[in-house]
Amino acid sequence: MSYTQEGIMAQILVAFGQGAGAIRVSQEAALELRRWYYGAITQDVIDGQWETEAVQVLERIRAIGSLAALKATSTGSTAISTEEVYASAKAVQETSSTPLCPPVPDPPPAP
Repeated sequence: MSYTQEGIMAQILVAFGQGAGAIRVSQEAALELRRWYYGAITQDVIDGQWETEAVQVLERIRAIGSLAALKATSTGSTAISTEEVYASAKAVQETSSTPLCPPVPDPPPAP
């Protein structure tokens, strides 16, 4: 079976959920993850890089989920927010410094 953009995105969302554990992920946070990563899943990633890099990328995504869950529980929240995902992703991605873990985009302006 070959990889697809949708399949890789599904793996990313599952890995984030594994890291988050028992803490619920808000719909907004899940949609932001998709917004950040879906476009980064290029044909080059699908055709070559994912086969060899997936384990490392998914481990970083799990770390983002875990850190976001820690941030949520430290404030007594029952769900991971977009803000907690931004802060966690920024911390993990800055230290990972890998091409398949691009820096987190700036958050959208508040409505």
